[in-house]
Amino acid sequence: MKDLSCILLVVFFIGVSSCGQTGNPKDHVMFEETSETVKKTIVKFLATEHDFGIVKEGEKVVHVFEVLNTGNAVLLLQSVQPSCGCTTPKYDTKPIRPGKKGSIEVVFDTKGRPGKQRKTVMVVTNTEPPNTVLTFTCEVRP
Repeated sequence: MKDLSCILLVVFFIGVSSCGQTGNPKDHVMFEETSETVKKTIVKFLATEHDFGIVKEGEKVVHVFEVLNTGNAVLLLQSVQPSCGCTTPKYDTKPIRPGKKGSIEVVFDTKGRPGKQRKTVMVVTNTEPPNTVLTFTCEVRP
């Protein structure tokens, strides 16, 4: 009786986990299909580097990198990834229309980071090439 209960339980979970799925695996690969149909555009960063200079340890310093869509299709900021956890990016998630500006705000927490610092943020867009590296530097003093 115990074995039958285990078998029924396994069959139940298999049935539940397959609910709502169709027999066509292509139905579940939405990113790959849509990524091929996204139009490419042209992005211009007004600057890709920033120097905060000398900052006091414990401060959170902020810089805004401006982005301009100079192409004919909407610009999508698909991913903005910092090189470490001490950097936090905030960016426009809505498409940026041709001729319009967007922004990527970078906040760097200097706590526990004395000395010269060089950090990067990788920006992935619907452009060719798709990756742009933003860089900032500073010297953190106690």
